[in-house]
Amino acid sequence: MANKLASRRWAIPVLLSIPAAAGALWLANSRPQSAVAGPPAAKYAVPLSSFPRSTVPANGRKIHFKKTVLDTKFRSEGVAVGDFNHDGKLDIAAGPVYYTAPDWKMHSMEEKVSEYDPHNYSHAFLCWADDLNGDGWTDLIVVGFPGEAVYWYENPKGAPGPWPKHFIAPVANNESPAYVDVDGNGHRSLLMGVAESSKNPNGPERCMAILRPDPADPTKPWKIQRISKPGGPGADQFWHGLGIGSIRGNGRNDIVIHTGWFESPAESNADEPWKFHPADFGPNCAQMYVFDINGDGRNDVLSSSAHEYGIWWHEQTADGWKTHEIDHSFSQTHSLVVADIAGDGLPGFVTGKRWWAHGPALPPHGDPGSNEPSVLYWYELQRKDSHADFIRHEIDDHSGVGTQFQVIDVNGDGLLDIVVSNKHGVFLFEQERD
Repeated sequence: MANKLASRRWAIPVLLSIPAAAGALWLANSRPQSAVAGPPAAKYAVPLSSFPRSTVPANGRKIHFKKTVLDTKFRSEGVAVGDFNHDGKLDIAAGPVYYTAPDWKMHSMEEKVSEYDPHNYSHAFLCWADDLNGDGWTDLIVVGFPGEAVYWYENPKGAPGPWPKHFIAPVANNESPAYVDVDGNGHRSLLMGVAESSKNPNGPERCMAILRPDPADPTKPWKIQRISKPGGPGADQFWHGLGIGSIRGNGRNDIVIHTGWFESPAESNADEPWKFHPADFGPNCAQMYVFDINGDGRNDVLSSSAHEYGIWWHEQTADGWKTHEIDHSFSQTHSLVVADIAGDGLPGFVTGKRWWAHGPALPPHGDPGSNEPSVLYWYELQRKDSHADFIRHEIDDHSGVGTQFQVIDVNGDGLLDIVVSNKHGVFLFEQERD
């Protein structure tokens, strides 16, 4: 079953019969919520063109993926892609270890190579590659276990020994911190919950915040702009779900969590919290995305279920929010990336199962379906008359996702590839077409 393309159509918002092999019918559920006023035509603070996109349209050609196993050890639940050895080829980092293209030899940024027990947790939940000090060499941000401190590793420019490690903040709360361009100025910032000390990450002073490096000295602790009231939603140690986008369609990035959204002010003031609007965007989720899913001119919200079953999109209507179920066939969709795999200009998404998210035991210690196959899928978006259809394509059934992964053109052929690190190991899926 692995590496074969399988397609199933999930119709939204109408009832659709799935092939008999699926053994089920799927109905898009609707839950009206309070209305959100805004202009009828949405602007994109995160434009659709900024989502990863294959630059070569598929034009009806079948898409499949070549699977390469870089490692079978549990190194990290997050992954980043960057040219770490400065040879012009993209490499892959799984926490503080990285694999150099094209032979994928492993190197460590620390004295000891990190390896974790799949029955437990790692101390590398998310990571991002970026040149943080402007020296032309790619560095790495690593977010550890929720509630722990967050650091970045400075590329030593080929010098031997461990990479210098720099402190960013004492606490990284929320299980889905993001490294995104919140301000719309081309510079990325960390978006996450913060607290004063990792000894008490759920202290009363915890809040949602934007963290930016000091341009004069990025090795210093990053500057913190608190955007919620102390103890506000989204900032708990094990909170799930976070994303950005323009809910109101005014070109400014709001911040979404699964219980609502923070409204970005016209002029950001570090001393004032952003207004919070309660909304029901589903259960504990992972990365959340804001964009116009059905093409009606209003930005919608995409979310999943981190530890149960379900993927949904939440339609913004003139009367409020309406929730549509996309898929309910597998559990633990603890990470998600919006991307245009087919290169047709419509952003679908990639997700899968985070195998053994809470260990292999059955509930109450594990998650529902924790021992089911760790599948990996991409969902192709199609629109017609303000309706949205998602076609599910199977990529693999023995890898899944972690808590964060990357969709990017690794080999430079214009086609988006998928890079994953989790309790099964580290994997590269290169897109190919018939």
